[in-house]
Amino acid sequence: MAIGATLFAGQFLLQFFAIARGVPPGLASLLVQTQALFTILFAAIALRERPTARGLSGVAVAFAGLVLIVLTVGGDLPVVGFCLAMGSAISWGVGNILLKRIGNVDMLSLMVWLSLVPPLPSLALSLILDGGPAALPRAVSNAAWLGVAAAFYLGLVATVLAYAIWGRLLRQHAAATVAPFALLVPFVGAGSSSLVFGERFGALRLAGMALVLLGVAVIVIPRDRARNHRDARSRGVDPSLTMSPATRADAPGVIDLIGRVYAEYGFIYDPRVEVPDLLRFEQHYEAPRGAFFVAREGHLVVGSVGVERLDGDTAELHRLYLDARLRGRGTGRALVEATLDWCRAEKITRLILWSDTRFEQAHRLYTRMGFRQAGARVLPDDLNQTSEYGFERPV
Repeated sequence: MAIGATLFAGQFLLQFFAIARGVPPGLASLLVQTQALFTILFAAIALRERPTARGLSGVAVAFAGLVLIVLTVGGDLPVVGFCLAMGSAISWGVGNILLKRIGNVDMLSLMVWLSLVPPLPSLALSLILDGGPAALPRAVSNAAWLGVAAAFYLGLVATVLAYAIWGRLLRQHAAATVAPFALLVPFVGAGSSSLVFGERFGALRLAGMALVLLGVAVIVIPRDRARNHRDARSRGVDPSLTMSPATRADAPGVIDLIGRVYAEYGFIYDPRVEVPDLLRFEQHYEAPRGAFFVAREGHLVVGSVGVERLDGDTAELHRLYLDARLRGRGTGRALVEATLDWCRAEKITRLILWSDTRFEQAHRLYTRMGFRQAGARVLPDDLNQTSEYGFERPV
């Protein structure tokens, strides 16, 4: 109910009322896109997602472009209409956060069920504002075919299908990465208006559009892509590999990678027993609890590492695995360096890990990277009779 009330009912009702109270449709579409700012703000407060300096810079550039576009629309902006449009943006931002926090559900089915929420407040408002129960049948009987087609398009395509895709992206990526894509909506409106109504754009609006595109590019193009070949050369990593933060969508690929390593050592492999953390990825490796990184060769996950906060000062490294052909070529070091970078950013001062006593090559890597051996343990009732060495180092 809460998601439907904010993401659908609140957003669209407030937006339509803003237009009814005198806000030009083009300007309304721009004002509503401030949801990107509210989404990033609410994610920082509620989900502890820390936007990077790069992300904040991109948002600033994009919103500077929106300001330029707004300046071209006109000065007839009523205060009440402006407040309603901003309320629509806030409602959308709250809905984004609620949507991001739900579990692993089918997004298309969820959107269909959420679509049952908006008719309730809409019908109630119609009864109050449009003249009682007789108003609805009168409006339906007098509706033109174009209005009916627009209603079906808004309901099925622009709402159910589009928001199913939107929700899937929000669940799999940081809000600060996904939300700014909505800043492209005004360009779709502007392009449609140009084609249908012959609207033309002056230099100021074109400059604003260029700034928004630049801001979105700054936010959404992963820095790993830009730095990949440079980092690969400096660290000795095969430049054909890509390294990036992982999401729970990558967990199946990591589970398969670990299965290949277990097969190499002749270990028994039951993911439910051996890697339960990967089956509950968000509880262990999503911000602010931890982070996870993968190395890919094309679409295949060939390397992995995770880090999980234990307390205010200590974190634990998990799941450092590499395909056999990549060991000794710098990829493992690069993955561990990624966890150390995360620890420094999170003000973690100590990193620990436990490693199977049979992974001797990994132990040599840890020693070269400044870890010292600190204890040993035997895992009781383990399928593979595992004993482990402990390692630790200051960050």
